[in-house]
Amino acid sequence: MLKKITLFVTLICLIISSFAGCGGGAKNASGKAGSQIEISYWNSGLSKEWLDEVIKAFEAKYPQYTVSYTASASQNAVNAGFGVDGDTVDIYMSAGINDLSKMECLDDVLDSTADGDKKTIREKFLDGYLKIAKSPDGKIYSLTFGGGILGFVYNTEHFKKAGIEQIPRTTNELATACDSLYSAGYKPLCHFSPTGYWHWMSEVFFSQYDGMDYYINNFYGCTDEKGNSPSKEVFTKKDGRYQTLKVYEKIITPEYILDGSNSGDHITAQTQFINGNVSMMVTGSWITTEMKSVGGLEKFAMMRTPVISAITDKLDTVKTDSNLRRLISTLDDIADGKKKAEDFADGENYKIGDMTVSKHDWDYVHNARFTLTSVYNGDVAVIPKYSDNIKGAKEFLRFLYSDEGYKVYEDILKIPMPLSLSDGTQLNTKNWNDFEISQLNLIEEADYVIGNGTRSEHRIFSDGGASAFAGYNYVSALCTNNSRDRKTANQIWQIVQDRINDNYENSWLKNIKNNK
Repeated sequence: MLKKITLFVTLICLIISSFAGCGGGAKNASGKAGSQIEISYWNSGLSKEWLDEVIKAFEAKYPQYTVSYTASASQNAVNAGFGVDGDTVDIYMSAGINDLSKMECLDDVLDSTADGDKKTIREKFLDGYLKIAKSPDGKIYSLTFGGGILGFVYNTEHFKKAGIEQIPRTTNELATACDSLYSAGYKPLCHFSPTGYWHWMSEVFFSQYDGMDYYINNFYGCTDEKGNSPSKEVFTKKDGRYQTLKVYEKIITPEYILDGSNSGDHITAQTQFINGNVSMMVTGSWITTEMKSVGGLEKFAMMRTPVISAITDKLDTVKTDSNLRRLISTLDDIADGKKKAEDFADGENYKIGDMTVSKHDWDYVHNARFTLTSVYNGDVAVIPKYSDNIKGAKEFLRFLYSDEGYKVYEDILKIPMPLSLSDGTQLNTKNWNDFEISQLNLIEEADYVIGNGTRSEHRIFSDGGASAFAGYNYVSALCTNNSRDRKTANQIWQIVQDRINDNYENSWLKNIKNNK
């Protein structure tokens, strides 16, 4: 009799479950439990351990929610469901999702205060990151889940043996360092096919030269000085992109670049670098996780990004590279806590020894010196507007950016986000190595954290297919061993101009019209 009753109850439960979900509460239209949060995660350099631990901590604090995720190393596979009918994902943690019409605005998350915090999440984020994260309408639809910063990572032992006592402050000094390393028997630089991470560094040099206002509002806003938008003039103007090529012409050479860099993959290049076969590489925070099995990170550091020497074109009171180096050294001393800005104040100007620096020049160089490039605006969390659990998805993000969630995240990854703790304390770095601590120091002193373009970019980039260098592989062209294929900075600039003239109306503008 007991078996019959049990069978009867089971059958009734199965029937009810087809309508309401037996034992799981009411179901939404997608058939998903209302308390469930579903994530699609791009499993790149950050791996999955941090996500597992954050989910565990979130579910412990908010037992009304259950979080599940699917992960893939393929960005295309992760993004495949976005915007597709029947999609049940509540949070996409990935890159390359740019359709704002399908993305939930996250300003309310930013303006909220997480449980236990003393500041809003917006107040905790670095302002220089939020300026880049804004979309053309001034709102924020995606927030970073990490990825790290990029820069010139260098082998400290190589620098010492090559007699380099001063870490490069300008790009002219960087070129001199390359020559010293080469003379000491080292290959100064390496990258990987097709351009490595050089395109990220190009964004820094470009923005340093032209200033962040021009970089964000004119170039990536595709708006010329007369207010015309879109404007072909912003692509053809001889701006910081050209000056960046002139820098690279001195350092991305066949002599200075490790053989095979133009054809290898990123793991091969980074392994060669960690193994001491090359002295410098433009790479990022993630090598602390990707290269755990190789070890030896104690020999490496990331330098503050050298300031493009041609920036003196934009300054009135600092016109030589030697004076630029003096100013940068002063700014570094202030950042390191050795001096204070007021020590150099002289009315509306600043005085460094016998050199007078205008406030404009001081601020311009400060922004240049403390601008970082990152993958923060690439590795982002997005909530689809059609999610059946927007409330739960936002609660999860709020927890991720809370003091509690951020500490869980950092305990695993040790790769800082452009975020601070709300109570003014520092992260516990007791178990961090010197390389990891240097990343934290760089992000804490940053004025701006940019990436490959900005979220506020004109549609000519996102829908039209435009790019700063018109898609030309300038890195390989500069350092190919085949002299017949090698190009100078001026030749590359002309090729870029030709591509702009060929594509601006026939492709880029046409694509915008076709993607309304």
